[in-house]
Amino acid sequence: MEHTLLTAREMVLSREGIPYHLICHLMEGSYERGHTYCDGNLASGRYFGSDEDLDEINGLEKSLGKLTPDKMDLRVMADFCCIWRYDYPQRLYDMCAAIGGNQHTAFGLHYQISSKRRQELIDYAEALKLWLSDGAQNEKPYSSQGFQSIVNKVFQYLGKKDPLKKLLVERTYYGLSSRALNCSFWGYNAQQTEVSLHPYTAQDLPGNWHERMSVLEKAIRKEMGHQAHDFLCDVGGSAEPACHFKFVRRVDILVSSIGCLRWRGNLPAKDTSISGRRAITALYLDVLEKYWRGNSAAQNSRAGKEQEKAGKELFGLLGEETTFKRWLVASLWKNIKNQTQYHAFPMKRWVEFVRIGEDYLRGKASGK
Repeated sequence: MEHTLLTAREMVLSREGIPYHLICHLMEGSYERGHTYCDGNLASGRYFGSDEDLDEINGLEKSLGKLTPDKMDLRVMADFCCIWRYDYPQRLYDMCAAIGGNQHTAFGLHYQISSKRRQELIDYAEALKLWLSDGAQNEKPYSSQGFQSIVNKVFQYLGKKDPLKKLLVERTYYGLSSRALNCSFWGYNAQQTEVSLHPYTAQDLPGNWHERMSVLEKAIRKEMGHQAHDFLCDVGGSAEPACHFKFVRRVDILVSSIGCLRWRGNLPAKDTSISGRRAITALYLDVLEKYWRGNSAAQNSRAGKEQEKAGKELFGLLGEETTFKRWLVASLWKNIKNQTQYHAFPMKRWVEFVRIGEDYLRGKASGK
């Protein structure tokens, strides 16, 4: 789907990214309860009965009156804070900092990744190419901060060369190198002066790479039979784009499976930075709820060490409680809570704002 929605562009975004106001209309929910901005993501739970939390959030909203554009930007940010991205929970800290007054509001949404993430995937593709070309493990055709560690990982996973392994690695190289690496962003980037949208893929592939991949897949199926199915999965998983938190792990599983020519499933071991996501989210939900319900005084009395640390950090970023901040934090809390229970982001919704962002970039590239 990413190739039908996204377009490669050789352009640079300054601190100003895609404006949030372009997707404000996607947040217009039902007016039957007197609320304006409480959209479908927050209201997902109402399909399962009454929702007292949502009623309270709507009450906070109603007391605020008409919101200024910059305040609405923050509300849009809260709505699209996705827990299934690779940059969560750091984006939660960024969100709380923005609510507390930090001017950095640059967020990546669906399909959008940072330049650092793009470099990681470029390095991975380069490491696969180095293994295929019979290059030495300590050979450095170019340098980036994390390249050598990725090379070491890939060479360790793949081990000694084998004709079938070469077919599988080349096919994986083409698959990974063709995935869209979209570094556009929404909001204002106070941390970088500019962000280049080039390169758009991990490698510049030849025009006939599709044909070459078909040849490789045919040879792999002939050699492996029904066992080829797992090895020919979409690189990074059949459903996850590069912004998904499991994307690199899916590639690791595939490459390590190629190394022993046996599907390894849950191996190698999970990266501790992405494991236990629901437990991590439960901790942050508790902290956010204490803030918006005004229970900050209870923050240090019953909390464990991790929760106490997270509470001090987030409360420090949020600053003094106001009705507006409580409403934003409550909206963020409700959004995250729904994501753990209801799959609150329908694909139609993601497609809508991806297309809006692409239309904006298209107009910017053409000077409109």
